[in-house]
Amino acid sequence: MVKRTGEVVMGIIGIVLSALFSIIGIVFSMGTNSNETMSQLKEGMENDPNMQSSGMTAGDIDSIMAAAESMGSYLVILGIIASILGIIAVLTIVKNRKPVLSGILFIIASLVIGLGTVGFGFVPGLLFLIAGIMAFVRKPKKTETVY
Repeated sequence: MVKRTGEVVMGIIGIVLSALFSIIGIVFSMGTNSNETMSQLKEGMENDPNMQSSGMTAGDIDSIMAAAESMGSYLVILGIIASILGIIAVLTIVKNRKPVLSGILFIIASLVIGLGTVGFGFVPGLLFLIAGIMAFVRKPKKTETVY
């Protein structure tokens, strides 16, 4: 029997980091729902000399603010999906029950958090990917019995 400690540890760390994306998304959503915070941010962007010299208009700033508002819920959804996939993968690999299913789930979670966050979820994505590859590659040693 192959011990799957490495996959379990990397999976748990990936789950925790993916859940952090959900927490960041919740905080981001709370900040963008506050009219006071958004008005201060918009005022700061309008008064920034770097923004003025780049030729940004008020319409550009409004579109940036709209994108920021939708980003919070997007991060929450991605973090929750990747965390759930990681939890299921860890539960299926414990005691070497279903390593192929677990490997598939780890790789899907890696794609969700790594590509869905456009590279910001690099670390949890990499951990899930390595755990998925290890789940596929590590096979139990065949014992030969001599009669």
